[in-house]
Amino acid sequence: MNRTEIFHEHVTTRSFELHVVSPGTGDMNSFLNIAKDVWRWVDYIHIREKKLPLEQQMFWAQSLKTRGVPSNRIIMNGLNQLDQHALLGGVHWGQAVIRNYDKDVLRRNDRLRVGISVHSLEEAKVAEEQGADYLFYGHVYASNSKPNCEPRGLSALAEVCSNVSIPVIAIGGIRPENVAAIRTAGARGAAVISTIWTNDKPELAVASLRQAITDSEKYAEPRR
Repeated sequence: MNRTEIFHEHVTTRSFELHVVSPGTGDMNSFLNIAKDVWRWVDYIHIREKKLPLEQQMFWAQSLKTRGVPSNRIIMNGLNQLDQHALLGGVHWGQAVIRNYDKDVLRRNDRLRVGISVHSLEEAKVAEEQGADYLFYGHVYASNSKPNCEPRGLSALAEVCSNVSIPVIAIGGIRPENVAAIRTAGARGAAVISTIWTNDKPELAVASLRQAITDSEKYAEPRR
C-alpha cells in the first residue's frame, strides 16, 4: 500500500465537505450496513463510539475498509495520536487534547488530518492557533443528539466562520433544506448523525444532502 495516500495534505476534498458521524450506539452491523451504501456520497465517515474500547473501534475501521471505504475517508474520534495509519485518514479531538498538544508535532506535514469540536469563538481561535485543520461547530439547529440544549444558531456560526481561516463544519440538525443557510453563514461543510442513521432510507437521505450541497454552490464565497 502507498502510505502517502493517508497523509492529510494529500486528501482531496470538495469545496464543501460532507461528514457523517457514527451514532454512538455500539451497533457495528447496522453501522457497516448503512456505511457501505452511503460512503460514495460523503467526504468522511467518523467512527465516534465513546463506549467502545479503542481496539474495537479500530476493528470498525478495518471493517469499513474491507467494505470498500477508502482509508483516507475514515476518521477516528478520540484517538490521541497523529502518526499515519493504514486504516485512517484523520482524527477528531475535543478541546482538552488540542490545547495540550505540541504545536511542533502539529506542524508536521506527514500526519493525519486533525479536526476539533468547538462550541464558541474562543475555542475556535484556540484550535486554529494550535494547528487544527478544520473545526466542527454546533449544534447549529435543534438536534436529536442534544435534545435539552438550546441551538447556537446561524448568527453564532457566522461569527465563528468569519473569525477563523480554517474550514468550519456545521453540525447539529443539518438537513437538506438548511444547507444553503449554513453555507451563506460561511460554513465550508456539514456534519450529520441522525439525518442518516435513523432514516429508513439512508442512501436517499445522503443523496438529498449531496444534491442540496450542489444546489447551494451559488451561495459559496471564495475560499480564503
